[in-house]
Amino acid sequence: MANNWELSRFLDTLRFFQTLPFVGSLEPLRPMLAPLFPDLFTSPAYRGSGLVVVTGATGRTGQAVVNTLLRQGYAVRALVRDRPKAEQVLPPQSAVEIVVADITQPLPTDLMQGSRAVIHCIGTVIQPQPDAPPPGLAIVGDSPEAVEFNGMRHLLERAQPYFQQQPTTYPLFDYRYPTPPLKEVWGALDDVVMGGVSASQFYLREHSALFTGTVSTANSGGFVSIRTRNLTPPLNLQGYTGLQLRLRGDGQRYKCFLRSDPAWDGVGYAISFDTVADQWITVTLPFSHFIPVVRARTATDASPLNLGQIYSLQLMLSKFEYDGALNPHFRAGAFSLELESIHAYGGSPLPQIIHVSSAGVTRPGRSDVGDQRQPLAVQYNDQLGGILTWKLAAENMLRQSGLPYTIVRPCGLTDNPGGQHLRLDHGDTLTGQLSRADLAEFLVALLNLPTACYRTVEVAATDQAAGTTPSWSALLAQLPSDRP
Repeated sequence: MANNWELSRFLDTLRFFQTLPFVGSLEPLRPMLAPLFPDLFTSPAYRGSGLVVVTGATGRTGQAVVNTLLRQGYAVRALVRDRPKAEQVLPPQSAVEIVVADITQPLPTDLMQGSRAVIHCIGTVIQPQPDAPPPGLAIVGDSPEAVEFNGMRHLLERAQPYFQQQPTTYPLFDYRYPTPPLKEVWGALDDVVMGGVSASQFYLREHSALFTGTVSTANSGGFVSIRTRNLTPPLNLQGYTGLQLRLRGDGQRYKCFLRSDPAWDGVGYAISFDTVADQWITVTLPFSHFIPVVRARTATDASPLNLGQIYSLQLMLSKFEYDGALNPHFRAGAFSLELESIHAYGGSPLPQIIHVSSAGVTRPGRSDVGDQRQPLAVQYNDQLGGILTWKLAAENMLRQSGLPYTIVRPCGLTDNPGGQHLRLDHGDTLTGQLSRADLAEFLVALLNLPTACYRTVEVAATDQAAGTTPSWSALLAQLPSDRP
């Protein structure tokens, strides 16, 4: 490798990370630079990772959920009854895996294979029919018993044996199902920022990701790395014990860094780990073993790592360990680290079934509820096949399943644009409306919230436009659990 420092790679690094390494953020220069480089201040849309099954994916709510998942970095397996319709209304099959099945019948045995959760959006179809008796609505297709109750039974038949075998982990980066946002969040950060000539790249493969390139000690260099852009919002890993990396290396020793400070050159918390050449292994990195460092020197006066706000992760191959010691397994030249996944382990469970039910399921026949002020489904529950009664029965079946779940009871759904604050409640007294777009954002956010487990949540929009990302975790923690 020629010992020639490359200005172009240095500038690419600045552009990707939107910062001047060892100086600070480019944000103060936004007014000057944004007109010249319009993509310089864009942030990745990544929020999560892994494969999520969406039932009822061609419905209006299901479509909103699929699009939100894809935009945030998840892979999607869509359960549909009508493939031609799915191919028409859903993103291309390169982005969505389509499974054709009928929820009223037993489902494919491998429906959940490889998935981390299912968002269950299927509901009985009701349409206006002027000739129908009051309320002028009629059920189209299968009955509420078949769709709501039997549908939940068939879903749990596939979900219980699969999810009960899965470990309790938080999938931070799952490269078995790579998506474009999953790539855009990571960038190469090599010794070019200090005048070195090492060069790395990071790219997605079919079911993994590869960190590879050449590391050189020329020009006082000697490290290559990949680092995430600052994550917004930061990861909350409180309650978890550490990280698990599923990887295949080259026999060298690497480092993993976490940062709980958004500053570019702040304290990093590091741990070294060894790889076995050409063998897949699971590396376990307890948070208690991470040490604070600044530029490969331990920072003994640093504050403890704040697991509640992890802004970035970094993987590095360096000739140095810490405080001037050399990496005993380092060798200059070509290197290769293949990644399958990065999980947080040892924490509380995350929701595995997020079920879209309906506000009002307990209201038919309640003496404390005035029927005339309630939605038509409450007033005419019997005439509509007992739709709310069967929805409630499906909820109860899910509660008894033993799986980590969240039941969401939205108020009246609209196709209006999203962007409103949402109100969360319990007790089945909430009324109002919310857009499917806002509901989809909320449903997808639940995937990474342990406080969402074993809760039934009513949700409606307020008349206030959304501002900063709400702390759903804190709001959900204020609601009672379904478990005593």
